[in-house]
Amino acid sequence: MNSIQRLFARRAWRQPRAIVVIKPCCLGDLLMTTPLLEVIRRAYPEASISYVAGTWSKVVAEHQPAVNEVIDCGTVGIPGRYRLKDYLALARTLRGRRFDLAFALDRSPVLTLLPWLAGIPRRVGPDSLGRGFSLTDRVPVSSSPEHLQHQAEIYLDLARAIHLPVDHPRMRFVPADEERRAVLAASSRMLVALFPGGGSNPGMELTVKRWSWERYRELAGRLVHELGARVALIGGLDDAALNQQIMEGLAVPDGSIVNLAGTTSFGHLAAQLEQCALFIGNDSSPMHLAAAVGIPVIAIFGPTSPQEYGPYPPDDPRHIAIWHHPTGLPCFFLGKMRACEHCTCMQAVTLDDVWEAVQRLIPSTQSREVAP
Repeated sequence: MNSIQRLFARRAWRQPRAIVVIKPCCLGDLLMTTPLLEVIRRAYPEASISYVAGTWSKVVAEHQPAVNEVIDCGTVGIPGRYRLKDYLALARTLRGRRFDLAFALDRSPVLTLLPWLAGIPRRVGPDSLGRGFSLTDRVPVSSSPEHLQHQAEIYLDLARAIHLPVDHPRMRFVPADEERRAVLAASSRMLVALFPGGGSNPGMELTVKRWSWERYRELAGRLVHELGARVALIGGLDDAALNQQIMEGLAVPDGSIVNLAGTTSFGHLAAQLEQCALFIGNDSSPMHLAAAVGIPVIAIFGPTSPQEYGPYPPDDPRHIAIWHHPTGLPCFFLGKMRACEHCTCMQAVTLDDVWEAVQRLIPSTQSREVAP
């Protein structure tokens, strides 16, 4: 064993009493860690589980029954958004907590080094291109777009690597009671959520993941007229103008389409999605949230691959991912976007493709007449 290996070697192992999971960003990524959280909790029912998450994303960890405590790491972990002193302060905070076991979920060598700096004896995480050198349990991850694996499965492989039982895991997000009381109540009309936005996270903009707003407008009209549905256009404040653009000029009965963008917190959005019969949207955190609360999902993909980022679990018959990439390989991989002039993969998804998926998930017996 060389000096570097001795530096990061595993010490004697004991049953963990205090566990920390480290995943600073972002919302959708944290949602894909929730199956792992359930596995850890079942394996160690008496242990305390802490979750290190950024201010932007910690709401996901705060709505996990498996988590005892959320540690807000601010912007640490977002490239170019934090200072060295903030990173070292976080390491000191973790060291003071005397954790026995850490799951470092990012492939960044800076973030996988964090639990070593914190003196945590067992450190489990993915190892891509040798970047997990400071971990005691390095789990190989493919660095080739030709060998794709769902992100949730990459995290679950960490549990498998230390011999934790992994049985039928699912994503999870549990809204608070007050969040459930504050949303649009269920009515006799089926409610369908559309999310035309997405692709915006701290430190990254990838709006090429959006299907065209014109097609969302056509889709909204068909949902109202052909299924008798009520449509909720969801999103954050930045999506409000886009949603309004979709609503303008649509000849539908008053109240058939509502713009909820910017009016709800992430927890309230989860509660609202629980009231929906269906979610349709782009690869985004609301898409993963819809899967986490257990409703049918139609996800529209382009530069990213559903093999990596699709609604989880992929074998759930209520989950449909539509992807027509000409090469069968994603343009976005390992955090980088390849040059693409025309984004033909998004243009290749037609309204008929989406409508066929709607008909598969919403039987005609569920459609209702629209009030005149």
